[in-house]
Amino acid sequence: MKKYIFFIFFFGLIALSSCEDFLTEEYKSGANSETIVSTEANMEMLIVADYAPLRIWYGCENGWDFTEAGTDIYTYGYDNRSAGFCTYTNFVGEEQNRSAAVWYELYKALNSCNLGLANIDNITYEDSKVKAYRKGELSFLRAHYLWLLTETWGPTHFSPDPISDAQYEAFHTPINILYQQIFTDLDTALALTPETLVATDYGRISKPVVKAFLARTHLAWASYTKNGLEIKGESLIAKDNAESQEHYALAKSYAEDIINNYDYKLLNKWADIWNIDNIKNDEIIWAVNYSDNSQYTTANLMNPWDNGNAYNTQYIIQREGGNMGHLMWEIRPENFARGVVRDVNTGRGFLRWMPTKFFIDLYNESIDQRFFGSFKNVWYANDSSTAPVWKKFYYLDGIKTTVPAEKVKKRMFQPGDTAIYFSKTPVPSSKKAKMNLSDVFYFHPEKGYLIVDINDMYTASGAPNDSVVNRSYYFPITRKYMDSTRIAVATQYSKRDAYVMRLSEMYLIKAEAEMETGATDEAYTTILELANNRAVGNNGASLLSAYGVTSGINIDIDFILNERARELATENLRFFDLKRTGKLVERVRLYNSDASRNIQDFHNLRMIPQQELDAVYNPDVFTQNPGY
Repeated sequence: MKKYIFFIFFFGLIALSSCEDFLTEEYKSGANSETIVSTEANMEMLIVADYAPLRIWYGCENGWDFTEAGTDIYTYGYDNRSAGFCTYTNFVGEEQNRSAAVWYELYKALNSCNLGLANIDNITYEDSKVKAYRKGELSFLRAHYLWLLTETWGPTHFSPDPISDAQYEAFHTPINILYQQIFTDLDTALALTPETLVATDYGRISKPVVKAFLARTHLAWASYTKNGLEIKGESLIAKDNAESQEHYALAKSYAEDIINNYDYKLLNKWADIWNIDNIKNDEIIWAVNYSDNSQYTTANLMNPWDNGNAYNTQYIIQREGGNMGHLMWEIRPENFARGVVRDVNTGRGFLRWMPTKFFIDLYNESIDQRFFGSFKNVWYANDSSTAPVWKKFYYLDGIKTTVPAEKVKKRMFQPGDTAIYFSKTPVPSSKKAKMNLSDVFYFHPEKGYLIVDINDMYTASGAPNDSVVNRSYYFPITRKYMDSTRIAVATQYSKRDAYVMRLSEMYLIKAEAEMETGATDEAYTTILELANNRAVGNNGASLLSAYGVTSGINIDIDFILNERARELATENLRFFDLKRTGKLVERVRLYNSDASRNIQDFHNLRMIPQQELDAVYNPDVFTQNPGY
């Protein structure tokens, strides 16, 4: 059945909650748009509902597919369901379905914001300050959804007017016009939002949230106007050095404001940022709220292939609700080692993405807290009944070695003992044994736990070593999303809020803007302050020196991108960072062997879902992005 690109605005049943936070309103479907926005109470529910679509991007598979997959730091894992995002080879299956579903939800959210903004001035509010604040929230959310659409698909369709009837025509809006709209909405939000929020409004938009996002978007536009964006010979963003310098200055100003004039603080222990019992901490500027009750975190997303009348289950753009990071970034140790079974602490791995060797090598683990604070490299036995037993002999360096008689047939380890150990560096052969010469995996000759080192995971060229690990066993980032408070191992959802902006990003924005405007000494001072809170022993100068930076003269865009990877990996920015800096094709070709042969300049924009192109009545005008 033919579907149209922009659907009639519709609210099904949106029931939202997040612990003690603000998403507690319930909205049931109205007869038409006028009913939806006719009273203060209805407008309040509409605005709360406009936060819900953030959950289709932050803390779930969709956002990571669009922003982390297929970059210089991540490729596909064993159980990836949409590897085309990682390899740039296939966009006709799940990739199309996921893209179309996300497109649909983002446009629905955009239209809802349009509806609120078009009508809020006509509604009487008991408190005029609350009304102004709500207009600021709507302006910010529209800017944010438009930014996601623009960064993903480029010159796509935008109208500031709400749609209440089906529209069958769409038009490409130039990227510079879209960014003008984003800045206009953010400036409005900045004027109308409050400096602080009450605790129960955690997750709503405040003035520092707007300033932080202004820092991010001005940096992006500065990068674009510095580098330009040309695809298949077509200039989508023109180079303009004067404009670029202006926006770098604005990005620095907003970031500096957040750093100097608010109560946010860098934590000097990386692990404390990600502690599930500390998810509301001093580094978090803005987070998308989640809950430990899936009834309230499911966004009730529509299925666009069923006239918008059914919730999206077939195309699984959000599972049962909650943050999904603990699933997506975990391996399946139970498939790898006996003595390990799934439990709440061990986790339940979905094996979606695998880090590139380049990414693992970016860290100096001896001095950078972020390596062991992000990468889980040890799994512990939790089931004595299935633990392996010592046999009569094994091979060490190819030499048959007899096991002491008192060990034979006894369990190699007990619950709590190390069962799997991943090593970032090669493990000497004298510490790696095999039960027989045909074994694929090694174990520790005295303690029995399995060993996989960097050379087992990757070939000499840096490509995944599929003949050994089959993309099933590798260093995943799990500590950022671990949740031992889930009620059962099968519980998919996590109460962990999805961090959208953290204070550390402001330091990185400020340093990049300083570097790009020639203030290299200032850039070093800025990055040093962040490094002091990330180094083991809080010695930032030693950490930076380990990465080849001893003064501002050593700071360039590649160092900034490396540091953003170490700091912000999996936080929904990597693809956008590489694209805005003109580095996507270069760095993917250098560091991602799965995508290096396929990526082209046109991949700086994602493929517009074919379902949407088939729906419009002006396909000669609203065309596919170049190259696809």
